[in-house]
Amino acid sequence: MQFCPTPAAPIIARAVLFGAFALLWQGCGGEDLTAPSTGDIAVTVATTGDQQDPDGYTLSLDGLQGVAIDDNATRTLTVQEGNHTVELAGLAANCALQQEAVQSVQVPAGGSVAVTFTVVCSTTAGGITIVTTTAGDILDPNGYAVAVDQGAAQPIGDNASVTVGGLAAGNHTVVLSDVDAHCSVAGDNPRTIPVSAGDVAVVTFAVACTGSVEQWTPVTSGTTADLVDVWGASSTDVFALGELDTPRRLASVILHFDGTGWVRQLDQADLELQSVWGSSPSDVYAVGFDSFRPIARVLHFDGTSWVEIPGFASIDGSEAFALQSVWGSSASDVFAVGGAVSGGFDLSLIFHFDGSSWQRMPVTGDVLPSLSDVWGSSATDVWAVGRDETVDPSDGVVLRYDGAAWRPVLQHEGLVPNGVWASSATDVFVAGFQVDESDSGEFTVAGSVWHYDGATWTSMPLPSASVLNEIWGSSATDVFAVGEDGVVLHYDGTAWTLATPTRGGLLGVWGSSPGDVYAVGTAGTILHGTP
Repeated sequence: MQFCPTPAAPIIARAVLFGAFALLWQGCGGEDLTAPSTGDIAVTVATTGDQQDPDGYTLSLDGLQGVAIDDNATRTLTVQEGNHTVELAGLAANCALQQEAVQSVQVPAGGSVAVTFTVVCSTTAGGITIVTTTAGDILDPNGYAVAVDQGAAQPIGDNASVTVGGLAAGNHTVVLSDVDAHCSVAGDNPRTIPVSAGDVAVVTFAVACTGSVEQWTPVTSGTTADLVDVWGASSTDVFALGELDTPRRLASVILHFDGTGWVRQLDQADLELQSVWGSSPSDVYAVGFDSFRPIARVLHFDGTSWVEIPGFASIDGSEAFALQSVWGSSASDVFAVGGAVSGGFDLSLIFHFDGSSWQRMPVTGDVLPSLSDVWGSSATDVWAVGRDETVDPSDGVVLRYDGAAWRPVLQHEGLVPNGVWASSATDVFVAGFQVDESDSGEFTVAGSVWHYDGATWTSMPLPSASVLNEIWGSSATDVFAVGEDGVVLHYDGTAWTLATPTRGGLLGVWGSSPGDVYAVGTAGTILHGTP
């Protein structure tokens, strides 16, 4: 039965209730009521034990700042329908949760979901506060993980603390893990910590991070393919791909490193893969082109297998497509760039994935370079580099996408830009080589890196090097460029220095951190850079 208010009904808090009354009147007029879009989470905390937590706990919704809740209480949270997380924290050292501290729930519109946290407090229990202190110029970018007595690991920052309560009196083992290769833990790890009933012991892990790569070690790849690119989700989840060209067959291979060794995931004929990138271990793209047909090729890895995505051919068959690079800001914002041959010249080719489908992006204007690489610092700050062959002499070109359109921001005669990397919209590096012709008609080739500071493009002074093929960095003061003759250039924020850890050509570079970097190249070359 529907209740309809009369005009004489008292109106309380008119400003707040106006919208609700309007909807109610609308229902009385014969139209359907608007369906509710919110639901409730009924959170109950039940605590047992002789010595309960004197100040209660903290209840947080979806990671937001928490509110107080008593040891034994129920609190109802009204939320939008959908998935939510509820977390209970602030337990005393002698108290412990009997389930996970963070619980996920699906809240239906107009419905209610119950969440219960059961806490047991004991007069014989204690706790341990784990403290991390990290020193060094380049800290561990992801922090660490800590576990007590081989329990579930929980994250902890570079300079932070975590308290684990509800521990029985006696000795307990604490281990700090997920420490990057360029960092080391002082003292024993794991450590044995004595805990007294009702007390909280403190253990401090001092970590020293020594900085960036100091040595390059050859790694067995198990292939003679020319590896052109490398990317990883972490230090123990890395992909490398390249081309295997023999008198009997032309094929592309994809290798995967799981922390112990490199294994071949894919070996496919008539395919030339050029670039790999992913948003997660189960969302990885590899792009390239068909060896004998005028179509681009895009493969996707879901954590289990590689599957080709169709639809990267010219609609009317008038163009030949080839993709050279892929990058994204997220799983629903991915760019793939390359060239489209039409009328004898390679022109710009850009595809974009919005989370649902791939669409070709329009590229208009007088500058239409064939693109060799793409990288960005955000969804509205994406950079692509290439070469405009429609002019004579040809120009190296840098394009920038600001979320609305692609526009040329640098054109330079004789420049061949092969790679781009950016730490921010005001810190962009472009690597390649410069071709200059002397008055006598002789040509010289020299490695080249251009830098953008948000206002001006500048050619950076470099040690003597030839062609540079790729560039990557962990920060504005830790950038690597690799190239022919085994050249590795490193920029520390002040100057570039040169190393030649191998004689073969290096084609790709990527790292999980400043002290964990991979460079790949010809004949199956994989170099691992460590402090």
